[in-house]
Amino acid sequence: MRAARSSGGALSQPRYACAIIEDARGRLLLELRPPSAARAASCLTCFGGGCEAGESSEQALQRELAEELGWRPREAAPCCDLRHRDGRWLARFYRCAWDGGTPRCEPGVVAIWAPWPSLPGLPLSSWHRAVLEAVARGDSVAWV
Repeated sequence: MRAARSSGGALSQPRYACAIIEDARGRLLLELRPPSAARAASCLTCFGGGCEAGESSEQALQRELAEELGWRPREAAPCCDLRHRDGRWLARFYRCAWDGGTPRCEPGVVAIWAPWPSLPGLPLSSWHRAVLEAVARGDSVAWV
């Protein structure tokens, strides 16, 4: 997937779209990725994935959540952008309220409900840890 570039060379769309999904009790829905995963193997991540050609990050988010959970959020509000220290825009994270009952994941993926205070002790991927820590501080940009 090639992200669109603005005339200045910067990415005008992120490469990935991810969801910070919370339930009514304030717990986060995370995915435990299998040991065989190409990225973030055996780590917890937010649900989401790569943007396809011509797809906005919000369209990618809706598609990925439908594929990964069989669920589409009623609302998805942008809350944090993940950027590389060199300025590249890596991912946009959206906040979503879970209203889907029991999560149905793809084979090999395990859904984990985690309260915010438990995050420091969990095996989060570096990208997702950076974003969740930024969101907890009230920041709208996280850097890796």
